[in-house]
Amino acid sequence: MNREKVLPKKKWGLKEAKDFYKIDRWGLGYFSVNEGGNLCVRDPHNKKVQVDLKKLVDELCKRKLETPILIRVMNILEDRIKTLTSCFDSAIESCEYKGRYMPLFPVKVNQQRHVLKAMRQFGAPYRVGLEAGSKAELLAVLAHSDENTSLLVCNGYKDSSFVELVAMANKMGKNIIPVIEKYSEIESFISHFKETGIMPNVGVRFKVASRGVGQWANSGGDRSKFGLRILEIMRMVNRLKEEGLLDRLKLVHFHIGSQVTQIGVVKQALTEAARVYVELVKLGVPLEYLDVGGGLGVDYDGTVHNTFNTINYTVQEYANDVIYRIQQICDKHEVEHPTILSESGRFLAAHYSFLITDIATSSQHHATEEAEAPVPGSPAVLEEIFGIFEEAKLGRKNFLENYHDAIQVRAEAVNMFNLGYLSLTQRAEFERTFWSTMLCIQNHLDSMEHIPQELQDLEHSLTDTMFANFSLFQSLPDSWAIDQVFPLIPIHRLNERPTRRATVVDLTCDSDGCIRQYVGEESNRPFVWLHNQKQGEPYYVGIFLVGAYQETLGELHNLFGDTHAVQLDLLGDNRYKITRLLKGDSIEDVLGYVGYSAHSLINRMRDQIEEAVDSGRLELDESAYLMEQFERAMKGYTYFKSDHTEPATSIDSPGTTSLDQLEVKGAVELDNEPSSHT
Repeated sequence: MNREKVLPKKKWGLKEAKDFYKIDRWGLGYFSVNEGGNLCVRDPHNKKVQVDLKKLVDELCKRKLETPILIRVMNILEDRIKTLTSCFDSAIESCEYKGRYMPLFPVKVNQQRHVLKAMRQFGAPYRVGLEAGSKAELLAVLAHSDENTSLLVCNGYKDSSFVELVAMANKMGKNIIPVIEKYSEIESFISHFKETGIMPNVGVRFKVASRGVGQWANSGGDRSKFGLRILEIMRMVNRLKEEGLLDRLKLVHFHIGSQVTQIGVVKQALTEAARVYVELVKLGVPLEYLDVGGGLGVDYDGTVHNTFNTINYTVQEYANDVIYRIQQICDKHEVEHPTILSESGRFLAAHYSFLITDIATSSQHHATEEAEAPVPGSPAVLEEIFGIFEEAKLGRKNFLENYHDAIQVRAEAVNMFNLGYLSLTQRAEFERTFWSTMLCIQNHLDSMEHIPQELQDLEHSLTDTMFANFSLFQSLPDSWAIDQVFPLIPIHRLNERPTRRATVVDLTCDSDGCIRQYVGEESNRPFVWLHNQKQGEPYYVGIFLVGAYQETLGELHNLFGDTHAVQLDLLGDNRYKITRLLKGDSIEDVLGYVGYSAHSLINRMRDQIEEAVDSGRLELDESAYLMEQFERAMKGYTYFKSDHTEPATSIDSPGTTSLDQLEVKGAVELDNEPSSHT
């Protein structure tokens, strides 16, 4: 097995840091490292428009906004829209395609209000439409689609009230197209038409035979959840013709799955979809739109290995293939080129938000002190393991032989301990020497290109555990549920060589609250390289590309709630404007989500404290202090306050910048809307 590239031995600088953490690959120019070794978020087209993330976090902490903090950068959202549309426009021009391209943003990717507003604001010049997949999403997009020319596409199941909403939206002038996902839905629209005379334009989703690859492969193929088979489509066409409504069928839609990693799968599905489109047109169906669905992938790890975390194509290649294949088939059958729609929500939203948090504490699996020679008269296993350690340290034997010998002696030591022949103190001494031996062996591995199969897990066994101040289940649910890889790197000290292999875990009391895969060189690593924490200083890490799905899929494991969220506009010269600041959930908030009343809990606690005072278990000053702490905690953040940060001064104190005094940085909107859990 080829050895993955380890940390550079002779040189470490900003270039090595960017290369090692693959910042340019997964970051796509939105992130850079400044001369101080701090990670910056930036405009990829203007190097002057960037903000030092360490400086940003320090300033937020001074305003009593502690980590974890979700950072939302609206410049990135705008640039993703421009990038997608410009790639399709370029493909249209080069192929002399006669139709148009209109991107759709699937609201399910990120239902946050500011994202929807941004899609309308930034997307208006680029004809960005919206796609809703539920009744709640439909209501949101109807209210936010002020321009009657913007396209609204409705997927998902549709009941009678859904049908009525769509019909009335159509009557008021909305450019809305419900997509028929199962045959019974067209009968609902026909029935409503007979009652009211209102029939919107409709689309049809067909079950493409081609299947995607990776985590979401089952979204396509004959067994896919949604869509009509070809026989059902023909039945629908005939039914509409019977009712004189065939002119209302305007759109054909297919979907082969999210995060399609191989472009060959996309090409195959496009050919099938274009063939269905032209055949329907030849049957007299006046189609106008071909919706190629989602699937445009995001490179989460910046590597070239074949997993569902990366892709083997660029967005320009994707756009070229979509335009070219549809054009070729339409031209062959002399069919007018359709308006092409795509639902590339992951591509649009993933990069714009990222989580910054601090490492609260850490623990080392192996001994932190070098082994010492056992005292005279110690059990033989202690003498033997120390001898193996000295051989491994000095390189007297082949390190693989040292490894085998150490494993065998450890088994003997455990057996002796279980039989009572080794004390706990002696067992601890043995373990320190054993792990010191393993570290010596690991040092041999660090300089090797190839390692024996049986030693490939040793590196993982020697990693430290670093406890990050966040909840995996709340902020990174796909990491837990489907092993999605998200780039995790320190946001400062990147000019220093990291020295600790670490597994990052969250603060929940669940063993699954652990990030198990990290961005690697040729394959994902089971650990990440981080720095030693400095006494009295915070150590911040960022988790990136969380804008797609993560912001609304999170759940309340251990009652850790929504994090603080800050919405930024980058202004240039390390300046920024905070356009919205959403305070994270308090303990009172999350207790309310699961049926508790903060008022009732405080009263119950007060009664118990008074009883403790009456019985003499608490003094009066102790009871007052306990009650004050209880009430203060109820109003506090569900996450922990870092022991490394300086105490925040009162925002009313002289010389302190408050949330209402941010004119220098830009206006702040204190968003008091309910969180996603209310």
